[in-house]
Amino acid sequence: MDYDSDNGLSYGALGAALAAGAVAGAVAALLFAPQSGERTREQLRQQANRARDRMAASRERINERVEELLDTIAIYSEELVEKGKDITEKERQRLNDGIALARSELDRLRRKLSRLD
Repeated sequence: MDYDSDNGLSYGALGAALAAGAVAGAVAALLFAPQSGERTREQLRQQANRARDRMAASRERINERVEELLDTIAIYSEELVEKGKDITEKERQRLNDGIALARSELDRLRRKLSRLD
């Protein structure tokens, strides 16, 4: 699945946006940090860990949603097969009714012809 129809975002775009946000935050922290390099590196590690955790959570939600969609597709597929069988059975019955009617009419016409002889 490349597309989430609920909000119109592709999953790849979502992941790229999360990664870009993490990188932009890290760069901004480096540029504007008034603290020591050790403190800045620790903050960067923490930000990287939070970004990794958010990515993992997003991946889990995406996997859950894909599973839900696959289950829904399976249910609808089964329903469509059953409806197709029902429609086929109805059409078969209509065809059989038409054949029976045609035979009845043919028999009636044969009887009528035999009386004319």
